Amino acid sequence: MEANLTGFLIFTGCGALLCILWFFLALRKKTGSGKAALISSLSLALGVLLGVACARTVYVLCMLQYRYPLLDISYDQLSYYGGMAGVILAVCIAGKAGGLKVRETLNVFAPMGALLAAAVRFAEYFLSEFGVGDWMEEEIFFPVTVRIGDEEFADFYLAVFMLEGLFAVIAMILALVHRDEKYRWVRTLFYLCLPQVLCESLRMNSIAWRFVRAEMLFCFLWCEGVLVWYAFMGDRKKFSSWVPPLTGLLVCGLVIVLEFVKDGKILIGGEMVPHWIVYAVMALGLAAMAFAEHKGYKRIQK
Repeated sequence: MEANLTGFLIFTGCGALLCILWFFLALRKKTGSGKAALISSLSLALGVLLGVACARTVYVLCMLQYRYPLLDISYDQLSYYGGMAGVILAVCIAGKAGGLKVRETLNVFAPMGALLAAAVRFAEYFLSEFGVGDWMEEEIFFPVTVRIGDEEFADFYLAVFMLEGLFAVIAMILALVHRDEKYRWVRTLFYLCLPQVLCESLRMNSIAWRFVRAEMLFCFLWCEGVLVWYAFMGDRKKFSSWVPPLTGLLVCGLVIVLEFVKDGKILIGGEMVPHWIVYAVMALGLAAMAFAEHKGYKRIQK
């Protein structure tokens, strides 16, 4: 089955328009209709421009050894998190133009940004094998697996893009629950990035440097950076303040080992470990990191 780029763009565009309308309505309560219209419309225009530009630039930089031309854009040669960084930058610029502080603008935009992230992931349904994981012997049901091909010669793959979209929706819900928090956008981005460590390992197509998956690394670095920042914001002289970032480092080591186990470079009893066990252990490690974030954030609130 060939990719349906038109379907992808329509779905993503509708998601972006919904997010911007929601952003406008949220801003109107703070700034009035005039400034809200300016910030939201500028966010949309700059978001498209900077999102694509950053997505392509990050991809080209990650794959520098292959010397990809910067302006030759293809959907499978873009960095998802580079695009996310471009959208965040666009919102910051738009907020400044409307007279808002960066943190204030991003705190308002946090749930809309998570919804946009979910829309882009769900739209990967139209991109054939781009957002899928391992080949499956049998079809389970959508959205667990996705059918690719015609009825007679169909293949079934793990629908990783649906899992990623679901995690982004959860991040959006968390942003709504924590609407009054001072660092709402920081935590929202943390919970957008954290599950991607698992999902990126599941994806069949990713930006990779040998066994290192670039966007998995980017996401982990953000999450670990947040935990280190919490430690500095709290009582940095106490060892307990450093437990969350140390937990993150331990999880990082665990993930690296599990990647080797998954690829068969480390055997247990001379045999490969089933993938479901590898991913279950990885999920538990990331859950521990989420718990560490919760504890770290509570410390800086005291």
